[in-house]
Amino acid sequence: MMNERMDPMRKILFVCTGNTCRSVMAEALFNHLLDQRNRKDIVVSSAGIYAFENDPASHEAIEVLKNEYGLDITSHRARVLDIDDIRSAWLILTMTEEHRRMILDVWPEAADKVFTIKDYAEIRDTGSGISDPFGGDYEVYRQCASEIENALMHIADKIFDNKD
Repeated sequence: MMNERMDPMRKILFVCTGNTCRSVMAEALFNHLLDQRNRKDIVVSSAGIYAFENDPASHEAIEVLKNEYGLDITSHRARVLDIDDIRSAWLILTMTEEHRRMILDVWPEAADKVFTIKDYAEIRDTGSGISDPFGGDYEVYRQCASEIENALMHIADKIFDNKD
């Protein structure tokens, strides 16, 4: 990968459009997996390509993570993806192919560490992306979180088993 220096702390960045739904849920769910496995060598964050700085997580994302997973994301504030995020990340996981392409259009040097979440998880289904739940109801967000969680379980196994 592009950033294979000997930094013992690996940084994983999840990216979506507004950093209020999908990438926030992915960040919280992956941090939960790290806690369960007592992994302190990975830092997780999220950002959005078109985020409005400091927007809170969507109400539905907050409710789904609280009710379904016992996770609190009420303190989350959206961040816009920037060059420092790209440079410091060991792995960048986007929610869609379009997000991946948009990043690589601006930062082609990051090609070896930018993947869609499903591609990196090696999930081969009807689409390579996680559908945007924005504007949907609780059930749409619950399904989205479940889809993200499934991909993250595959990714955690891949990373923790050093198959990357």
